[in-house]
Amino acid sequence: SKQKIADIPGGPNGIAIGPDGAIYLCNNGGSFSEVDFLGLTFPGPFNPDNYIGGRIQRVDIATGKVTDLYTECDGIKLRGPNDLVFDKQGGMWFTDHGIREHRTADFTGIYYAKTDGSMIKEVIFPLEAPNGIGLSPKEDKLYVAETPTGRLWSFDLKAPGEITGARNMMAQLPDYHMFDSLAVDADGNVCVA
Repeated sequence: SKQKIADIPGGPNGIAIGPDGAIYLCNNGGSFSEVDFLGLTFPGPFNPDNYIGGRIQRVDIATGKVTDLYTECDGIKLRGPNDLVFDKQGGMWFTDHGIREHRTADFTGIYYAKTDGSMIKEVIFPLEAPNGIGLSPKEDKLYVAETPTGRLWSFDLKAPGEITGARNMMAQLPDYHMFDSLAVDADGNVCVA
């Protein structure tokens, strides 16, 4: 059976169960409109009338209480948070996909934050529409998929929330392909949609 836990306005996207058992989610704020194509719904262009701003949220499964943990970082508003992953220390990495308008697009980045709302920092900037994110099994590498470029990036980690500075392109498919979400299996293989 299924049970409704909470109403989430905006555009809930990436979701994960956190170390405390609560649901954590990336909310793009409703930055996409819906486009119907042959009976399927696809993300459409930005509609400012529906946009409530990007945010990272925590949902208490037992009560349905929704808490906005982060809406900005160092005075810069989150635009379109997309996906997240937790490390073994309980911190979370997340991507901000940004917003695409008629003739403009955001450059955004990768953030690291604590689940209690006490700390957020931008670790990687700039990227073009970062989407999927994952950690290697040893948590010594962070993987990020960029959507419009079809690139898969790898970043060496030196500590929780810290990269060495090296940016390694692992893959870029020929022709025109876009990347979406990703997952890392127990053997360390990166699987990208």
